[in-house]
Amino acid sequence: MVPLTLRTLVLQKQGYLVKTATSASDAMQVIETSHVDLVLTDQLMPGGTGTELARLVKLKIPALPVVILSGVNEIPADAAHADLFISKVEGPVAMCDKIRAVLSNRDATA
Repeated sequence: MVPLTLRTLVLQKQGYLVKTATSASDAMQVIETSHVDLVLTDQLMPGGTGTELARLVKLKIPALPVVILSGVNEIPADAAHADLFISKVEGPVAMCDKIRAVLSNRDATA
């Protein structure tokens, strides 16, 4: 739970409104009942993986960007549905920069 809180605080400090979920099913409920601009998910979480969540998100809302954050540097074989894969070792500054780039790219193509 601590990493979720820390990432939330980092993103809020950058000006983002953050909605959290503690499992894949909770995340889908948030996505289905709220306006969401981007999904940031850990690869390993209760009730599924980030790559599984990315696949479910893209089935519901294909244009919604999904960014997977992982403690390993290797991209999972089933990560094709994600828009971006970020290694946790890159740190919070890189995470924010990459999220900003994904959102900017989405806005530019919308």
